[in-house]
Amino acid sequence: MQDNNTNIEFLLAEIASLKEKLYESNSIVNAIKDGDVDALVVNNNGVPQLYSLETADYTFRLLIEKFRQGALSISRNGLILYCNDYFSKLVGIPSEKIIGNYLYEYFNNAEHFVPVIEALKYGVATHEILFNTEDENKTFPAYISLTDLEPAVQGIGIIITDLTEKKKHEDALIKHQKDLEEKINELNKTNANLEEFIHVISHDLKEPLRKIVMYNGRIDAAHLSEADNKSMNVMKVSALRLNSLVDDLVKYSSHTAQEERTEVNLVEIISEVTDDLEIIINDKKARIQIGQLPTIYASKVQMRQLFSNLISNAIKYSKTDFSPLIQISQIDNAESKIPNQTEQFIKIQIKDNGIGMETTHLIKIFTIFQRLHAKNEYSGNGIGLAICKKIMENHSGNITVESKPNEGTIFNLFFPLS
Repeated sequence: MQDNNTNIEFLLAEIASLKEKLYESNSIVNAIKDGDVDALVVNNNGVPQLYSLETADYTFRLLIEKFRQGALSISRNGLILYCNDYFSKLVGIPSEKIIGNYLYEYFNNAEHFVPVIEALKYGVATHEILFNTEDENKTFPAYISLTDLEPAVQGIGIIITDLTEKKKHEDALIKHQKDLEEKINELNKTNANLEEFIHVISHDLKEPLRKIVMYNGRIDAAHLSEADNKSMNVMKVSALRLNSLVDDLVKYSSHTAQEERTEVNLVEIISEVTDDLEIIINDKKARIQIGQLPTIYASKVQMRQLFSNLISNAIKYSKTDFSPLIQISQIDNAESKIPNQTEQFIKIQIKDNGIGMETTHLIKIFTIFQRLHAKNEYSGNGIGLAICKKIMENHSGNITVESKPNEGTIFNLFFPLS
């Protein structure tokens, strides 16, 4: 009977022990479910062993640790509860020495902390803050973003993005912009001085040239030998050519300026130009056919100079056995794109039936003083087409040329629609 009582007491004690272990196990399972447990310590023959729980929470924490941005959690008064390795590297201090300090201790200006926290109440969660580092002479700018973690957790989450490289690029860009503005100002001064210089030189040159031509005409050719007469004639032609060159230089320099823009009817402009060129048009029996042309926003003076140069150029380089035919018209928008550009242009075409030119010469003709023929073949100083190019550049446009020997030449003018 006594043995039975002893067995019953032993079994009751065993049941009580098992209930206690079951309760403890249930508590652990519930803690795991609630996310309150990161690891378990199990005693195995008196030796404690640590088992980490590889859950979604662990993956999330690993992600935060591996962030290429600083990550912190703080209490509302700024006490740092957690920081990742990246923030530790930014400030140059081990994370175990950062946790337990206050965030504003790392601000370059601690007074910024309270406004940052207060702003969170009004939905303003991003700021730019200058941080101190372990090196007293070194700081770094950062973009901080705050997230209020309540009510789930009592605290504030912060992501910190280092702006050092971004600031370097911004500073370099600002410096480059200032340098560019200074160079533009220097260029404008140089252009102004050059324009003034050309006008002064032109005045100083034209006066003695005028006298050379005038006194050359007063010399009585009857008292000179044939050789002297020939020399005098060469001197006069050279003086007149130099005078023309000075005039062309002044014209070229004048088109560096941006003149007032107005609505310009191209048909009216070309009509005025043909009136001015009436003598050479009649001498060469030239025909000018004007198609439908638009009204554009441009400098009226420069448009007259542009079409005057192109029309007179077409007449000058006409064939001896054919009357010059010059056709001026607008080309459809489908053909009005410049290669490698997306902007839409108005395309005006000036086509002639003249002598044309070799393909190798096309890239040279817009260069100032560039001549493709001998002086005794065709007159001019090689400035007219250079002026045309400059006028088109002044109007944010472009001029191109197509030509074949003995088949004529086509000049294309591109005016931006805007």
